Amino acid sequence: MQWAQQISGQTARVYFSDRTAAFGAENTQDKTDGVHSLDADKAVVSTLLKALEEAQKTSKSQTVQDLRDKLNEVRKKLGEEKFKAIIEALKKDASDSWLAFLKALFPELFADDESPSPPAPPDIGGGGGGGGGGGGGRVNPENFGPSESMSNKPITEGAKHHDYQPDKSVRGKKPDNIWSGFSQGFEGNCTTVSSIKAAMQHFGQDPKDVFKNVELKGNTYEVEMRDGFKLKLTKDELRMAAREARFKGDDPTLMTNANFMYAASAKRAQMEGNSGSPGENDRNATRSFKDALISLNDGEHSREGLHRLGLKDHYRPGFQSDFARGMVGTYETNAHSMAVIGNRKELWGGRGGAPGPGIYTVLF
Repeated sequence: MQWAQQISGQTARVYFSDRTAAFGAENTQDKTDGVHSLDADKAVVSTLLKALEEAQKTSKSQTVQDLRDKLNEVRKKLGEEKFKAIIEALKKDASDSWLAFLKALFPELFADDESPSPPAPPDIGGGGGGGGGGGGGRVNPENFGPSESMSNKPITEGAKHHDYQPDKSVRGKKPDNIWSGFSQGFEGNCTTVSSIKAAMQHFGQDPKDVFKNVELKGNTYEVEMRDGFKLKLTKDELRMAAREARFKGDDPTLMTNANFMYAASAKRAQMEGNSGSPGENDRNATRSFKDALISLNDGEHSREGLHRLGLKDHYRPGFQSDFARGMVGTYETNAHSMAVIGNRKELWGGRGGAPGPGIYTVLF
């Protein structure tokens, strides 16, 4: 593929082959001039970004992924200092929509502009799509019965736990404490949380247990799910996902793994789209990774979380008798989604009672 763009008397051309990205400029002026060199590289990056923006608008998921890969290659070859200087140059005199696009792609380069995450409300949050796919508003935990604390360890925020190292992971290990190791904060992402918890308890706590394969190549994770779906996820995207998920827990490893699975789910939502209810951000999921994260946080339909983990061939509708005999899965009402382990529902890090009437899904 080849894109060309006329900028400042230059023709910037980007040539893509299967494995390489050659970048530079055919400069009509002195190529040895440092300013002109920066302008040439800026033109190349700008060309890639505009092609990426257009591909996202037209929902061409494979083209989007290819362009992201090439952009990462260019970034690596330029080096962080020069790439940051180019982004700073592109920010000048940029429109609000262009700035929003850049910020969604490179949140780490907008650290000075970024407002802090909003504080959690005083009551525990939760609601998600649940059985009816409603909005992501908070629900009242008291409506789901009593729960018992499963840990006396201090609970910390999950946002800082994102350094997943697949080559150092331990496969086949079940969570020591699936209840409080990681749990939902106040975001409306209960469907994704319950799906991750159930998958961890059934297959193992590591992403390499739940997915078919995970590899880290440079700054990018390559993931293949059990249903054959493939995606790529950068470390910066994983860091953003950990911040937006707002998990909490007492097990750093479990929170790291959960953040990775949440990030992979969001990336799949960005690539495939997210069909949701009116008023939710689901319709914008393909626009950017940040929008995809928001779409997971504002409510989901039943079993969407399991689908985005690539488990469509590993779950079925269940019955209360399935849970009673020890099968692991999820339980959903019209307001909330919960993992069920040992015939007990998980309630924001605590262990509740047996599931009541609702939608049951079991893993196999």
